[in-house]
Amino acid sequence: MQKLKSVIQSEQFRLKIGPEIKRFFAVVIFTLIYGLGVVWFLEASSVHMYTGGIPGLAQVIRDLLVLNGAIAEGSKVGDIFMSIFIIVGNIPVLALGWFGVSKRFTIYSFISIIIQSIVIGFIPKINLGIGSPDQALLAAIMGGLLIGIGVGGALKFGTSTGGLDIVAQYVSLKKGQSVGFISMVLNVLIALFGAIIAGNNKAAVNSVAGLVFLYTIIRIIVTTIATDKIHTGYLYMGVQIITESPKEVINDILVKLYRGVTLTKVQGAYSQHDKILIYVVISSYELQSLLDIVRRVDDKSFIITTPVNHVYGNFKKKTIA
Repeated sequence: MQKLKSVIQSEQFRLKIGPEIKRFFAVVIFTLIYGLGVVWFLEASSVHMYTGGIPGLAQVIRDLLVLNGAIAEGSKVGDIFMSIFIIVGNIPVLALGWFGVSKRFTIYSFISIIIQSIVIGFIPKINLGIGSPDQALLAAIMGGLLIGIGVGGALKFGTSTGGLDIVAQYVSLKKGQSVGFISMVLNVLIALFGAIIAGNNKAAVNSVAGLVFLYTIIRIIVTTIATDKIHTGYLYMGVQIITESPKEVINDILVKLYRGVTLTKVQGAYSQHDKILIYVVISSYELQSLLDIVRRVDDKSFIITTPVNHVYGNFKKKTIA
């Protein structure tokens, strides 16, 4: 027990092993949230609604096969088809993530994809009382919210739920655009094709194309808002740190965050003590790491954060994992 405690308290565990364990559990939990949003709300709704990314494409292709009679409406075969398609369809996207985003990001995304495939393919749909057309709006909002929490939470911890999220992350990294906005644009096309297919399925109840499309758009909007509220990896902030122990703080920022700093001499009006104000611009997802660095050195430091809309000049956009 003492040996385990010493390992947990070690610098290596705190800086390397601990964050990886946290990231692993985060990807499991947020993927489960994502999958349940799809299965218990979108798939259980009386009005057809589509999720985004590869699972959304899986829904579209499955419904096309149902329309052609290759798969029976509501059968378990359709769920298994989606499960397999989610894995196979993500292979080229994972390659993009591996070479264009981050290897660690891609590995955790692959873990998420496997969990996602199991949840969507094999978790049974339960009756939450949203099976009537009157409850379709509630299904769209709750499904969109859970999907957004799953996607945004996964991205915040340095991974993704796979599919178009990796494409969006790649474009966000290169262009600095909002991940949620990019995903929304890509997923509107899935909603459109899905609505056309569902609208042609005369055997399905409430399969009017316009209805399917509009409810899916509501789902997309809710998901986009939730994703951007949780995941702030490519929004920037300026941080001002007033401390009496600047040297170690500055060194840790330079070495561990790889961010440049600007120093200003200041004086406390009450204490009349000379202090150093450290100014650094970071991506928002780096804030917790920065706070940990400062508090470890000086737990009485004064920290101010302000949003930064644009950054020009020598500012490196990092991968999130």
